[in-house]
Amino acid sequence: MEDFRRVISAYVRHDDDAGLGSVVSLAKMRCRKTLLKAIDGEQHLLLSGRRHVVQVRCLGAEIRVEPFVLEPVVDQFPEVEHPQRLIRRLADLYRNRLIGGPERGWTVEAMRHRDALIAVDLRRRDGVFQDIARLIHGDAFVDEEGTNPNATRKIRTSGAYRRARRYINGDYRKLLT
Repeated sequence: MEDFRRVISAYVRHDDDAGLGSVVSLAKMRCRKTLLKAIDGEQHLLLSGRRHVVQVRCLGAEIRVEPFVLEPVVDQFPEVEHPQRLIRRLADLYRNRLIGGPERGWTVEAMRHRDALIAVDLRRRDGVFQDIARLIHGDAFVDEEGTNPNATRKIRTSGAYRRARRYINGDYRKLLT
């Protein structure tokens, strides 16, 4: 299990004094939690959120007894960047933050897919391209682009609709591979 790329190590103990660690309760976490225990007693806690997974190699006390003190350890010093990202991801999972959700933003490709679905949906409801552009890009963009001779709004909106038509005609299969 130690060869798994997303493993961080942490000391676990049951104390009133948190010391350098933090008091943790797994019951407060909304992410999926899996406890893996090896024959030799080594414990691994697998936490998975929407699109991210962190595995914590727990050294010391039993983590089934809650709450417990968790002290993450950077055991690959001086290579601290990767463990630091994992510790941040662990903290986000513990805080019940939606990792990879709306607060992180959309990728360009995801926005193209979204815009295509919006465009075809509104066209099927007899919406005009200006209505589609207002929904996708906002009123300010449409009002500003209405006087622009380059017609960026029309090009982007009609492109979204053409993309949706391609999806409907079978091009969506490329998304599945």
